[in-house]
Amino acid sequence: MAALDGYRDQVWALVDAKSFYCACEQIFDPKLVNKPLVVLSNNDGCCVALSPQAKALGIKRGAPWFKIEREARKMGVEVRSSNYTLYADMSRRFIEELHHFSPHVEQYSIDEAFIRLDGFKLDGLTQKGQDIRDTVYSHLGLPVRVGIGASPTLAKLANHAAKQFEQRVEGVIQIDNEERRRWLLERCTVQEIWGIGAKTATRLHTSGITNALELSEQSPADMRRLWNVGLARTVLELQGVACIEPGDIDEKRKQILSSRSFGTDLTDLSDLKAALAFHCQRAGEKLRRQQSQASVVSVFLRTNRYKDLPQHNISCAKELMCPSQDSYRFLDTAIALLKSVYRPGYAYQKIGVILEGLTDANNDQFQFDMFDSSALEEVKRRDLMAITDQMNAKFKNGVKPASVIGSTNWHMRQAFRSNRWTTRLDELQVAKC
Repeated sequence: MAALDGYRDQVWALVDAKSFYCACEQIFDPKLVNKPLVVLSNNDGCCVALSPQAKALGIKRGAPWFKIEREARKMGVEVRSSNYTLYADMSRRFIEELHHFSPHVEQYSIDEAFIRLDGFKLDGLTQKGQDIRDTVYSHLGLPVRVGIGASPTLAKLANHAAKQFEQRVEGVIQIDNEERRRWLLERCTVQEIWGIGAKTATRLHTSGITNALELSEQSPADMRRLWNVGLARTVLELQGVACIEPGDIDEKRKQILSSRSFGTDLTDLSDLKAALAFHCQRAGEKLRRQQSQASVVSVFLRTNRYKDLPQHNISCAKELMCPSQDSYRFLDTAIALLKSVYRPGYAYQKIGVILEGLTDANNDQFQFDMFDSSALEEVKRRDLMAITDQMNAKFKNGVKPASVIGSTNWHMRQAFRSNRWTTRLDELQVAKC
């Protein structure tokens, strides 16, 4: 068991923003502060974010808005559509603030990040956590919570405890001694441990391991022999030995999906092509981000099963002759598949593309196919895709297939969207005096 006293080679803090989507809305619309507020998912479908006041009214995350709207309005609940442009820019500013406290910042999601506080004495970091909290709130208006520990897993659990005991600890918890470590782990189930899924948690329960403390008392060597190396590393992390990098938990996906329901049902093939082009571009970007290549392209097309209309739900797939990273090759294949399954007269609600057969992309081991002339251009196309991704990151999706802008009927519904205050000059607030 590693001692938690004294100076540490590694000290980790997990900082996450409280009710991030709601907080972003409240920053630019002060009348929403201390009011019950919900933020809706794509096409104003379900509640994906709730303010504490909305939670207190019994509204659940994931509740369909059309089912609860009448009752929620009666209770004075405010509603906003997801404003991803605003949230992404606020997330960028949030990460920039954290860089003032450490050069080692690793963003884990849109509203949370790990930072390294190496060289500090572990039992003297409560004030550092409070400084982080106060600075982010002062500069951005975002309320945050901070969990500090000798490993990323302990920092994650400490952050979780900071949510549960927020009023008592003022949003900051540090695990700086053995007594606090045991207190924390005893109150955490194995499924609450970072990186442990439902299936592994069920197997651990069957083995008599029900909480994080019991797991931490296992032998890492035995866990590696009987289970796997990942669980052995988790045991070490719970003991205070940092051996997992935050990026290690985010494994490569085995398939890439891009899909979204339409704002209104579509019947025209050109509208469906525009939506499909958008999803091919988006799926290709995800694929290249994890440095994979795909050998199968699938397309699915669905009508709305909740409407009393003729139904047509179908999917189809095609295997590429040569694995690719080229969004435009995916698009050509997907358009051909769409034409084969599209039927006039149906009101379609959703379309999507799935990239499957994923393998690591390595130009040095690239295998050509003698029957497909496009394989000869694949390496050059990968360079083109890399340049395109760089330009889109800099100019906010400035390069896209022409068919994406051929129609706007497929765009998602955002009836309650607030202004994109930080990125659009034409949507800035106007002050009159």
